[in-house]
Amino acid sequence: MIAHRQPFVRPFLLAILVVSTLASKILHLFQHAGSIPARLMAVYFPTFFIQEVLLFAATWFFLQKFTGLRCIVGLIIVPATAFLTFCLCSSQLSFYFVTGSEVRWDAVTSVGTDAEGRKLMLSGLKPFLGSACILLIMSWVFTRVCSAVFDQWLSALFGFHSHGDMHEEASIDDQKTVTRRKRPVRLWTLIGFVGTLVLLLVRPKVPYSHMSGAIPFTFLEALVSSSPAVSQPVENAFPLPELISEGHWKAPDGYFKGWSPYSDSGATSLPDWASGPLPAGFERWSQKKQHVGGADTNGETGIEMNTTAKKNYYDPVHDPLRITNLDRKLLEPLAQAFKDHHVPITHVVLVMMESARKDVFPFKSGSHLHREILNSYKSLDPDMIHQLNANLSHLTPIAEILTGESGGFPKTRRDTESSLWKDTAEAGMGGLNINGVLTGASLSFKSEIMNHCGIWPLPVDWMDEITSDIYQPCIMQVLDLFNQFKQRSAAGPSRDHLERNWTSIFVQAVTGIFADQNILNDHLGFEKKIYSEDISQEGAKHYHDDMEEINYFGYSEREVYPYMEDAIDDAIKKNERLFLSHFTSTTHHPWALPKGVRSEQYFSDENLMGKHEDMNSYLNSVRFVDAWLGEMLGLLDKKGISNETLVVFVGDHGQAFQEDSPVTGCYGNGHISNFRVPLVFRHPLLPKIQITANATSLSIIPTILDLLVQTKSLNENDSGIALNLMNEYEGQSLIRPYKATDDGRQAWNFNIISPGGEMVSVGSAAVPYRLILPLTQEFEFVFSNLDTDPDEVNLLRGWSVEDLVSQVRSVYGDKAGQWVAEAEKVGKWWVGETKRLYNHAE
Repeated sequence: MIAHRQPFVRPFLLAILVVSTLASKILHLFQHAGSIPARLMAVYFPTFFIQEVLLFAATWFFLQKFTGLRCIVGLIIVPATAFLTFCLCSSQLSFYFVTGSEVRWDAVTSVGTDAEGRKLMLSGLKPFLGSACILLIMSWVFTRVCSAVFDQWLSALFGFHSHGDMHEEASIDDQKTVTRRKRPVRLWTLIGFVGTLVLLLVRPKVPYSHMSGAIPFTFLEALVSSSPAVSQPVENAFPLPELISEGHWKAPDGYFKGWSPYSDSGATSLPDWASGPLPAGFERWSQKKQHVGGADTNGETGIEMNTTAKKNYYDPVHDPLRITNLDRKLLEPLAQAFKDHHVPITHVVLVMMESARKDVFPFKSGSHLHREILNSYKSLDPDMIHQLNANLSHLTPIAEILTGESGGFPKTRRDTESSLWKDTAEAGMGGLNINGVLTGASLSFKSEIMNHCGIWPLPVDWMDEITSDIYQPCIMQVLDLFNQFKQRSAAGPSRDHLERNWTSIFVQAVTGIFADQNILNDHLGFEKKIYSEDISQEGAKHYHDDMEEINYFGYSEREVYPYMEDAIDDAIKKNERLFLSHFTSTTHHPWALPKGVRSEQYFSDENLMGKHEDMNSYLNSVRFVDAWLGEMLGLLDKKGISNETLVVFVGDHGQAFQEDSPVTGCYGNGHISNFRVPLVFRHPLLPKIQITANATSLSIIPTILDLLVQTKSLNENDSGIALNLMNEYEGQSLIRPYKATDDGRQAWNFNIISPGGEMVSVGSAAVPYRLILPLTQEFEFVFSNLDTDPDEVNLLRGWSVEDLVSQVRSVYGDKAGQWVAEAEKVGKWWVGETKRLYNHAE
């Protein structure tokens, strides 16, 4: 045998390659096994290993020579290929053990180019090393087996003179005998090759082409691939033309500009405020104009036409999906409150909470997670249940106050309770709590764009929004526009808060470098930004030697408390109005707590280091951030501005754990737990109102502007601008009855699944259905009914929309099946339309 005469390293290299490649493929097939009928999996099984067989044969071929060019090439290529495959398979195995999901090599290469992203990847070093050790041991065990199998098979197949099988001195009869032994091998190989080739020709492309990929080829393909291939071409025309025909058009009315999709007008009148220089974000109002239709030359009448034909921009008049509720009256409790007393809004604070799931804001008795905690214990007597629930009652007390929702646990006192924030609002007051809200993306910075700018994120991987056109003015830029119209007296700043200038600041305790967030925030219009890079400098105003980094991104929120206090003090001192945006971070993986903060044990001891360890850590971080929100609100009380500050609390996305779905985390995971988020508009002088709407955080900016106008918190000029701009945004105002439908059209919702360019979720405010729409051929269509399956335990799946529609019809009826067909069309149209609005180049 060749293996006996060669150094051990050569067959060991072959074994590493074989074991790593096959382990990767077996895991890959296992993750897709449930999506394909078993009979088809069995029939097409040989076609899944074509690339692997070719790779093994080439590797064996290069390992046979000890001298010459083939030996030199083999010594370079084979070790490099084996090492790469070994590392990739170790990464794949460790990623699966941690998340239950499959590695996307294109995403890995993107994250790996970012310094902070590499820190994130290194957080999985332990499972990677564990997987690597397992692969090395298996390779060592199977070294001689692999060498023997390939020596016998490939020597017989190609007629090579194996060092162990043939000698130059062998007799002709002996050589004939060996040749006869090789004939069956060649025959069966030929039969297998022809059979596999036939199967390869007749099998469907989707999903089997994706299942046939082998590392390292899939990795190398990701390196040279610029973007994922779209499964079907996106059509430019709106797919439901009967809903936007001329008979459905609406005439202009006051600030409402009308609605006539795909009409021939192509032009709109410019508002008065667009006559002069405008801030960044208002480019579509400040482009060169040309009067048509006999308009006057002074620009006050007539129709304005955009002369930059190649520049796409958003136009609410021509948006087939836009549904506005600004024609509806205010919610009655709000209308009465505004009539009875003044509700001043001098300052606005927007708190974007990392991984904030709605079901832990607040945490409730009887919820899915509560049941998971109880079920982790093998036995619970009444006393233990009482003690456990008493402990859980202290998990989210601030969230209970903010939302007005009770956790449903018996209240118990603790020694630390005296330090918690006490609400100063009168009974029945405190603001709006919105139930049913979904985030627009499970990637934080895409959500940041949606929350601050009132636009849909870009459905491509990662943050191309930074180099694309943000197609609406962000709230910071709107406030900057207000500043430009302020009239200042020679005596100095006005004491009237309506005449004060706005200033904007962004504050977080973690890095601003990851995914170029610092560049994004410049793009969105923040005047000042504070990140961990700023507060960690020895020259920083509030620097101290014992600053503690709690994770690979930075510090706990408490480190930015003095900077937030400074921002408020500066605004008060300068007689300015403050827009403060704060992003929490402790609830991000690995959910570590600062030293001195006690970690509670919510799950059973027996399971804490197993299935429930991550969720337990997450709940502890939720408790910490809940207390931090109280400290923030206490700061507003301390500075005497609580009763004139609107505070918006919103989650950037949720966070799936093993308790929720087989796949954990947000990456490539469309589970509903990644998208349900809290949304609260807090003001002590607003009535406490519970609102249920299948909305998204797209409504935040229209609601803020509507509140500023309705509370008379803007001067006359700014109010006119706000009323005009409210009619430009796609989202509806949440202080008015939400429109789930309008003249037969549905209020469609879209949710981008991290990293952004592979899957989107399509939903509607009119129905409880949800469709996961794949944008590549590597993912399935998935349907859920949130009414009957709110935790998405029983999902319907299909590799084609036709297959999924058939399943949905059989389970939920024809109307549900029709909705899926329409949702698929509208979702594909939306993807293309959003890229057009961003002027995004493929």
